[in-house]
Amino acid sequence: MRLQQPIYVDKPVASIKLKISATDIPTSASVTITDIQLQAGEQPTGIVPNPAEVGTTIGRAQYRNGVINPGLQVVALSNADKAAPVYMRIRGKGVTRVGAYKFGALNGVAEVDGLNHYASQGYGRAPIITERQDLTLNTVLTGRAHLQASWNERS
Repeated sequence: MRLQQPIYVDKPVASIKLKISATDIPTSASVTITDIQLQAGEQPTGIVPNPAEVGTTIGRAQYRNGVINPGLQVVALSNADKAAPVYMRIRGKGVTRVGAYKFGALNGVAEVDGLNHYASQGYGRAPIITERQDLTLNTVLTGRAHLQASWNERS
């Protein structure tokens, strides 16, 4: 889950103190904070796990989505037993390339489906998550874009 809180100050930030508290949780439940990420600017970026998919089992669909910036390397975590083709849906404006797939000049939404060999525009190779590896994609963008990626981790 991603929680966002902008920090507005007129001078450089010397330190930040965080207090994280969980409320309205059953006494038998536990909460684990795995990481905290601080980013400059007003917009959150990066691929994040879909909260509904946390703790998924092998053989089920995996989803990642987030805002990507020009030149950002996208890493989507995976630990699949076998290679899996990826479906990508991207919303942006301007010349766009994600991994080895060139969407060309976008003005809205485009998609590429590696499993069904379909693309709404562009050319190239749809990403494939290889066995026991994370998906790592270089990007070339004119501006920011929203990327949704999904695949089926097969056993």
